[in-house]
Amino acid sequence: MDRLIFTAMSGASRSLSQQQIHANNLANVNTQGFRSDLDNAISQQVNGEGYASRYMALPTQGGVDMTPGAVRETGRNLDIAIKGDGVIALASGNREVYTR
Repeated sequence: MDRLIFTAMSGASRSLSQQQIHANNLANVNTQGFRSDLDNAISQQVNGEGYASRYMALPTQGGVDMTPGAVRETGRNLDIAIKGDGVIALASGNREVYTR
């Protein structure tokens, strides 16, 4: 039996993941300092018996859109902004983490 169900399921799973990323980006479109998630996938041919035209969608690391947003003056002493490319490094226990 052809493993068509796995091929179809990989496309449906990839579509759901893509919808979740886009929904999150749309929900935060007006959030100051929000960096949108990028969506990425590759196709891989299914090996084995059956048609050679079968491909599966495989998710890959998409990343984050690092395009700088508008900097605005808030008048508050503790507000900061990064002009150009960059992230803010924070300490979390014994490791360093980065904000978007």
